[in-house]
Amino acid sequence: MKILFIYPNEMMLNPPPVSIGIFTAILKNAGFEVALFDTTYYQTSSTMSDKAKETNLQVRPFDYEEKNVSLEKTDLFGDLQNKIETFWPDLITISILESTYVQAISILDIIQHYKIPVVVGGVFPTFAPAQILSHLGVNFVCIGEGEGPLLELCMKMRNGEDISKIRNFWIRKGSHIIKNRIRLVVSLDNLPCPDYDLFEPKRFLRPMAGKIYRTVSVETNRGCIYSCAYCNSPSQSRLYREHKAGNFFRKKSMECIQKELRRLINLHDAEYVYFPSDTFLSMTDREFKQFIEIYSEFRLPFWIQTRVETITKEKMLELKRVGCHRMSLGIEHGNFEFRKKVLKKNISNEAIIKACNIIADVGIPLTVNNIIGFPDETRELVFDTININRQLVFDTTNAYVFSPFHGTSLHRVCLEKGLISKSQVTKNLTIDIALNMPQLPRSEVEGLRKTFALYTRLPKKYWPKIKKAEGNDKEAQNIFNELRSIYISKYFS
Repeated sequence: MKILFIYPNEMMLNPPPVSIGIFTAILKNAGFEVALFDTTYYQTSSTMSDKAKETNLQVRPFDYEEKNVSLEKTDLFGDLQNKIETFWPDLITISILESTYVQAISILDIIQHYKIPVVVGGVFPTFAPAQILSHLGVNFVCIGEGEGPLLELCMKMRNGEDISKIRNFWIRKGSHIIKNRIRLVVSLDNLPCPDYDLFEPKRFLRPMAGKIYRTVSVETNRGCIYSCAYCNSPSQSRLYREHKAGNFFRKKSMECIQKELRRLINLHDAEYVYFPSDTFLSMTDREFKQFIEIYSEFRLPFWIQTRVETITKEKMLELKRVGCHRMSLGIEHGNFEFRKKVLKKNISNEAIIKACNIIADVGIPLTVNNIIGFPDETRELVFDTININRQLVFDTTNAYVFSPFHGTSLHRVCLEKGLISKSQVTKNLTIDIALNMPQLPRSEVEGLRKTFALYTRLPKKYWPKIKKAEGNDKEAQNIFNELRSIYISKYFS
């Protein structure tokens, strides 16, 4: 039996995902033949996300050409058809994020006529299963985690057994949808080390601080202990609680992390380690001490993201000592009352400033993550976020535009306020603007995203020019280019 993974991805967004690495290992270990069709290096957007961020000064300038990396020159859909017709899988699996849903629908339209069973999984299908199953090319939707359900499906298909009662699956049966319950969570230590062999070598090349590194992803925990309104991790935890399926937030043992680091670094000749955890420092003091001891063996540069509450000088010094190259810290909004009431993130501005000062004093380059364009937000509230950034020490600052992801509490708020439709999806995290509000229209949000970094760092004497640069006409672009050059020479030299 043969399984084809299709991975619709944002253009040139690296490194390979942990999930497909784990699925590959599980199915190979069970004797299945697997293959992959990956859209990462096809022209699926007008610009790649990291380059859009570079234009807006949210990452340091970089150039993939130094590693001879470029887009495919062949047709995505022609290559996909050729892959199917040469491999002829018995099952196709597609992993979808909300931002890749539109791309995935185009793929489903192409493969539908092959009449091959299709299973779709990912965070978006977990919270919009009916929307996914509305496409006639989809036979199964995985709700929640997919490691156990996918293996069980493949085993039952191979053995000719009944597949209608596999937990975590919604299954199309004629005009009827079978909705199975969620299965118990599994220990992360019981999952195999990710197998990234299906991915091309260039998929491991990721820009970090202006340089391209061979990068591997290593999972340390899954889920999150916090309840931010713009994130779907709280809803995943609630889903598993409602089904009495265990605690969705889990950690890998440090021994398991050490084994994976050794294997993946050696196997892929890694130069950099990327830890994709929502909150990397969700560790006890004992676990943190173990991590420092373990990582002292490798000392490769690595990246983490974490929360303000987890920052102490002692921990930052230890992370710096063993190779922490960069950190990301989400503050999201600069107005405490708005952050607490709307975002459900109860952190004081003083705590944010203190945490950033600690990181700066230790010497770890920091990226500050912000979000603009929330429901009911005004221009004045956006400038509260700009003004707190002006008090912080950082290397880069991001201004993401709010996305009402399915499964988040703010998605429900947007529906109730009539700001989005039930079928609306986020199309591209760095280009799309979901909300168009009277007090903060799309055009204004786009201008503020473009100029956010300029506002956060350039002296206020530049602010009148920055305001003009928010526009989208030729004069505004010329002003933006002039200010951008000043910013680069001053802060990215």
